[in-house]
Amino acid sequence: MWKKYWDQWGGRALAASLAVHALLLLSAAWIVVSQVQEKQVDFLSGGGTKQGAEAAAALQHRVQQKKNPWLKKPVPMRKLAVANSINSLVLPDDAPDLLDIPEASSLLGGGKLSGGMGLAGSGGGFGKGMGIGGASGVTFQPFSLFGMQVKAKKLAAVLDVSGSMAPHLPRVITEVDKVAKGSVVVLYIGCGLEPPPPRGLDGKNVIATSTPDFDKFWRLLWQTGGATLAEARSYRPPAGEPMPSQDLYNLLKKRPRTYFLYNVGISYAWLALLSDQVRDADGLYWFSDFQDNVDFRQVRTVRENLEQRKQRLYAHAYFQGGSFDLIKSQLVEPTQGDYVLEQ
Repeated sequence: MWKKYWDQWGGRALAASLAVHALLLLSAAWIVVSQVQEKQVDFLSGGGTKQGAEAAAALQHRVQQKKNPWLKKPVPMRKLAVANSINSLVLPDDAPDLLDIPEASSLLGGGKLSGGMGLAGSGGGFGKGMGIGGASGVTFQPFSLFGMQVKAKKLAAVLDVSGSMAPHLPRVITEVDKVAKGSVVVLYIGCGLEPPPPRGLDGKNVIATSTPDFDKFWRLLWQTGGATLAEARSYRPPAGEPMPSQDLYNLLKKRPRTYFLYNVGISYAWLALLSDQVRDADGLYWFSDFQDNVDFRQVRTVRENLEQRKQRLYAHAYFQGGSFDLIKSQLVEPTQGDYVLEQ
């Protein structure tokens, strides 16, 4: 019965039509697939065989052919405009060796950098640095201080303010402010380097010259050669007595970032050299006659601290005292500083 109805409804003609259309669709699909652009191959597993090697070589050739048009494309010329003239910028011929700068990989989490611009930036700097700078701030050129070649971005000064050295302080401070204006200055009576006494030291705090304490210190310095903290506390200056060496007093009183220590003895100048006030400087200038006694063990302690802080010591000897050679060989030269002897 179903064949009877199938023939009545035209089933044979319908089946033939469907077969013809299916054949046409398959033919069209085959033609389209064969004309589609070759699929990009990202990975070929060669397995170490000859066929794998040949496939890898063919893939490399196709990739290179696709890159060539881009590599050969000329880069258009561009004009650069600079807002401010940099003709006055002077960079050193030889890069100063100042800081132990970590490698770029350690700064970026230990990863390796790419061969292009990448995270390291162009040139040789990081962050805001210009030139070879490893931190923020521009590179600097070594400057001369009393004939010494000072390689430092920040300079601090420790000045012997004993009776024989005090008259020379105006020219020293003037020269320091000329080459490194605003540098920290610490005044200490003496230049000896000996271990601290078992009983400790009274009055080892560093005090600003802008405070009233400096008035007593300065008067007693010229009257007795330097007062201890206890003597300064009990001292009452006579009414109407003029300030000794008024010009130098005014210079030190009004100068910012200037400090002093009470008289704790001439043997503990390391209190000034290793004070927190001079910690941030990478160049430490020391002016004295270097006549006071120096203990070799204490010199080693001072040197280890300077090396840990990455500070160079610059010794300016107004007179070649008996300790100058030891200071030069054990502090100046190991820290890669410099020295000058006026005598």
